[in-house]
Amino acid sequence: MAAARGGGNAGWDQLTPMIARSVEIKASVVSRDEREDGFRKVLNFGHTIGHAIETATGYAMLHGEAIAIGMVAEARIAESLGIAAGGTAASIARLCAAASLPTTLPAVPLDRLLAFTRSDKKARDGRVEYALPERIGMMAGADRGWSVPVDDAAVIAALAS
Repeated sequence: MAAARGGGNAGWDQLTPMIARSVEIKASVVSRDEREDGFRKVLNFGHTIGHAIETATGYAMLHGEAIAIGMVAEARIAESLGIAAGGTAASIARLCAAASLPTTLPAVPLDRLLAFTRSDKKARDGRVEYALPERIGMMAGADRGWSVPVDDAAVIAALAS
């Protein structure tokens, strides 16, 4: 987007409708579940790992960058559990990279990153619940309140691969 800031509006002309559509989608989700008791949890996609990255790195990266990495990581978790269609994480990584967002975990020990996920608001009874995709445009967990509890071992295995 640096070129768009400099001289022309071409980049912003393409980005503005995407931002507007994203706001519409988020508003629709929030209006369906104002108290985050169910469907609104899908908006947490990427945030469990993303917030852990922010904390583990001392907030060395922008929130959106950490969430982009979190989305790729959480899609990898979903694939490893057989929840997401194969290639979902790779597709998300390509889309993030096309938007100049990072897609790989920073150099933080996985056990440290995992420890920070346990302090996330989605942790329940010693297990962290994730908003996981089934595929692009479809989230898993409709039958479980829109979040999926995942054991630490499964998270580490998915992120280490």
